Amino acid sequence: MISFKRILVLMAVLIVIAAAGTAGFSLFEGYGVLGAFYTTVVLISTVGMGAAPATAAGKLLAVALIVVGVGTLIYFFGSIIRFLVEGYLGELLGERSMKKKISGLSEHYIICGYGRVGEQVAREFDKAGATFVVVDSSNDTIARCKEHGRLCLEGNATEDEILAAAGLNRAKGLVACVDSDSDNVFVTLSARVMAPDVWIVARANVEESIGKLEKAGANKVISPYGIGGREMATLMLKPMVSDYLDFMTGGGELQLRVEQFILKPDNSVIGKSIKELQVRRETGAIILAVRKPGGAFDTNPDPDAVLEENDVLITVGTPDEIRSLENLFSPSSSPFS
Repeated sequence: MISFKRILVLMAVLIVIAAAGTAGFSLFEGYGVLGAFYTTVVLISTVGMGAAPATAAGKLLAVALIVVGVGTLIYFFGSIIRFLVEGYLGELLGERSMKKKISGLSEHYIICGYGRVGEQVAREFDKAGATFVVVDSSNDTIARCKEHGRLCLEGNATEDEILAAAGLNRAKGLVACVDSDSDNVFVTLSARVMAPDVWIVARANVEESIGKLEKAGANKVISPYGIGGREMATLMLKPMVSDYLDFMTGGGELQLRVEQFILKPDNSVIGKSIKELQVRRETGAIILAVRKPGGAFDTNPDPDAVLEENDVLITVGTPDEIRSLENLFSPSSSPFS
């Protein structure tokens, strides 16, 4: 693709050629500056120059301008046309390709707002290998998303059409992290009406917005400032605990993942106990808790506890241990989702 820098270089070359032609005709033919410049431009543009130069030097200069100048001018205008056409078509085709990819997604996530919080959410999704679409109204922000190779849509996330274009009805979850709490309320409300079953996590800048977001339909409301304050307090009061958690979750050499797995009706482990499955010995992963369909958590499950249909297992382990856990339950394909 033709770069803008090349166009500037060609423009500079044309200016140099025009300056040389103007100086040459002034020197060899005795033309005034305006007349010499006019003659140079007429020659380069292939319009013709009327009377031929009187001197041999003038004639040679005219030939040189025709050969060099005309070729450079044609290449210059051709480069401009190519730059404009390729840029427009590239952008058009890129938009069409982006929309096509988004339309083919399912069980993905939608991030509404790509500020500091939204970008951090995207990084965490990247680490987890999750598929997601970013929705933001800022053209510069969307350009940054594209530079990062992320699927994105430019538009106001409070509008139903934009959420529909992002595949809300096929999405697994939505993160409402626009800078304005009022916009997050509208995003949450619109998403809940359009997709009653979608999981929604919303950001609240002030405590007063938490209740409004919950009433609008958010499953969970997060206050970044509240989380930051609690983390700072923990660092001050219990520094070793904070260091340990940071080490365990990836701040150090060891990285553990906390995962949730839902036991589907056809799962091979249903009816078996944790002790019978030998989860810790076989995989290295640990089952931290089991949540029953009724909503109660067994935070320290007994080894003799029998796993039942629709139980949610909360597990912890390294990425390899989590994969081994999946293989233990189903060697051919994971029984979890």
